[in-house]
Amino acid sequence: MGEVKIIPGFIKGVFTAFAGIFFIVFPDAISNSIGLIFGLILLVMGLAGSVNYVITIGQLKKENTYGKTAGAEIILVYSLIISVIGLIFILKPALVLQIVSFIAGVFFLIDGIVKLREMTLVPKIKSFYWWFLIVLSAAILVAGLLLIIYPFSGIRVIIIFCGLSFIVSGIESIVLSLK
Repeated sequence: MGEVKIIPGFIKGVFTAFAGIFFIVFPDAISNSIGLIFGLILLVMGLAGSVNYVITIGQLKKENTYGKTAGAEIILVYSLIISVIGLIFILKPALVLQIVSFIAGVFFLIDGIVKLREMTLVPKIKSFYWWFLIVLSAAILVAGLLLIIYPFSGIRVIIIFCGLSFIVSGIESIVLSLK
């Protein structure tokens, strides 16, 4: 039964480590793809929301129930705002990554804290593995702090840094699943 518990942690670790390698090997593809995809999604959502608003209001006017829709304009305002944000992200895809790097920093900070706490729950066999896991946990925590403090520094560096953080987190998950 112990082997069944190992599998999810091991798979998570391998997947996370490979994602990190992908981030390091293809940082430009990651930065351009994330910004463009997110921008397109927002633009389409905003345009669809605007068209839906116009159609709905037109239908309500035909039915003479338009006066009962007080505040419905907020839907149009929201739709236009996300359309503009989507367009900005399409034109400046790196902006998305800068925002994402801050969010990734928060994630890694929390992940590092949680993993340090896990190490205090593991029987303190002062072995090499225990110390190795403590160091990895601290590295994840530091990575998170640096991404939060410097989210707007070089996009390539941030992607590579995220990749390294994913690799460290993945290795730690693999080691934890085997212990």
